[in-house]
Amino acid sequence: MSKMNADYADTQRWIARAQSGDATAAEQLARTYHPLIYRLASAMLDDPAEADEAAQEALITAIDRLNSFRGEASFSTWLYAIALNECRGRLRKRRARERLAQVLHAVLRLDLSPPVSVESAVIEQQQNTALWQAIQTLPDKQREVILLRYYSELKIVDIARVLGITDRAVRARLRSANDRLRTVLKNEVEQT
Repeated sequence: MSKMNADYADTQRWIARAQSGDATAAEQLARTYHPLIYRLASAMLDDPAEADEAAQEALITAIDRLNSFRGEASFSTWLYAIALNECRGRLRKRRARERLAQVLHAVLRLDLSPPVSVESAVIEQQQNTALWQAIQTLPDKQREVILLRYYSELKIVDIARVLGITDRAVRARLRSANDRLRTVLKNEVEQT
């Protein structure tokens, strides 16, 4: 039996056991899938601490809803959809907080920027590559397909399932995102 088939069989056993109330199996699922979900959350949220919280919340949600998993899609695809929704919610809240901070800053003329720690500065410096910046400028729908395809290495069909769109729509979003990234990066090179 190949490793992939063995992993699939193990996952199916853990799911069945966890659905029957086996806490150890649920814990094993969470431990196994946390790195994949954290990686997606980290790419979406661009904040390691928040990504860890989002990954944990997504896994808790998945374990709580495990009885609703019917196996139409793979477990990882189902889990990616849950994690993506968690990240979207966090991004919406973040944008709302940022808008509120801007309004308060404008109204009160206060400096509301948090103090920068050495660790934060190092992390920010590491993440400030031209490509990463370009990806972050993409509209949400384009950024999601780029991250799911190239960062999480999902197949087109799995991305379509996660996002609830057609394969054709995924390809169109990828094409648009790649074109936009090419333009942004070309402009960046020309400016230096």
